[in-house]
Amino acid sequence: MKFGLAIVLWLILAGIAVANGYFGNTVVAGQLGDCGAHVYKSVVLVAAVFLIAQLYAHQTQGTGWVSAALGAGLLWLGLTIIFEFALGHYVFGNPWETLVADYQIWKGRLWPLVLISDLMAPLVMGWRFNR
Repeated sequence: MKFGLAIVLWLILAGIAVANGYFGNTVVAGQLGDCGAHVYKSVVLVAAVFLIAQLYAHQTQGTGWVSAALGAGLLWLGLTIIFEFALGHYVFGNPWETLVADYQIWKGRLWPLVLISDLMAPLVMGWRFNR
């Protein structure tokens, strides 16, 4: 696994996520409401994860791509969960209940799809480059 590359790309994703969240909450929510903004933010972030994973897959193609992709996916998943809870609670002051509520897909919350994309996008894009 190209650990440094995976970290740099995840930091880019974190920046995109913060900007996307801000834009979704300040602009999109006014047009589409809270539910529409949540869907918008989730879809944009999943697309960003796949685009960034494509960059990673391009750099790690060839022998050992599966372990590199799996390592990056697990790293991105772990960092995203830590980032979400640490930044969400300690920096933005969101209560734990609000943060946990984003995981309730049965109530229309799509955040778990972002986490699944963190894990799976490097594998999917790696497969694309290595088939």
